[in-house]
Amino acid sequence: MDLQVAAEQQIGYGKLMMQVAADEELSLNNGLKLALFRACNHCLDKSNESRHVVIVLPGGGYEFVSYREDRKVALAFAEAGLDAVVLRYHTKYLEEVLHFNQGVGHAALCDVAATIDELRTNLKLGLANRKIVLCGFSAGGHLAATMCTRFDDNDLLYGGAWRGSVRPDGAILCYPVISAREGLAHETTFTCFTGSKEREDWLKVSCEDFVTDKTPPAFIWHTATDPDVPVGNSLAYAQAMWAKGNKAELMIFPQGGHGLSLATPEVELKNDFEGANEHIARWFGSAVDFVKKYV
Repeated sequence: MDLQVAAEQQIGYGKLMMQVAADEELSLNNGLKLALFRACNHCLDKSNESRHVVIVLPGGGYEFVSYREDRKVALAFAEAGLDAVVLRYHTKYLEEVLHFNQGVGHAALCDVAATIDELRTNLKLGLANRKIVLCGFSAGGHLAATMCTRFDDNDLLYGGAWRGSVRPDGAILCYPVISAREGLAHETTFTCFTGSKEREDWLKVSCEDFVTDKTPPAFIWHTATDPDVPVGNSLAYAQAMWAKGNKAELMIFPQGGHGLSLATPEVELKNDFEGANEHIARWFGSAVDFVKKYV
């Protein structure tokens, strides 16, 4: 892990917390906290009560959790009429993963499961009747897709004392890491998840191979020129979904980099995001429409 990047992320997240205050800060039994944004506090249209809660899973290669895909994304969902929480799941620097040969995948998946469980069973939150949608960016997209395809896999989710089903109801996958196949795999993501540099181990968590007819609906978007995570990842997941008769929408933009988040200026702390692109920013409205119609 580049120490400068790590420092930038820590500083950025600290500033983000001051800029974008959550409506509530919730604590999970495993010690992690959720930042909750309620649609009733942010959406101008009060005519329709939120029927969904979005769990935002930022990217970062499982080494860190990107502040650019964090609270501002959750706030945008709340403004669009969907309740949202941000989960800053367990991560681990690549050097530590390789030193101990231990990936962070199990811990991260259990973080998502614990969050789903809390939202569905903690009646005090008032969210138990909501449809749960995972919105994952890059490595967070891999985490979301893995949860959508392996929610009943005891080998991946061993040790969890869930009070009910942890199957998500839907997913929004943003330039996601999906496939471990040669030419598609994002090496840092798969290494940090599995604790291994062997493709054989990566293929065990290559999401497109585990799609079933029980996999929840997904909205997927990517740019054709993504230099870090090839667009073939999104194509692989969409094709796997369609092959099983599942609902999936795929939006591919002809040009753009990686890590675009909302693709709006306010993604950056100073509202000066150089990757802002009005055309690409259309993904968000399309994703919200998909969720409201199909989830």
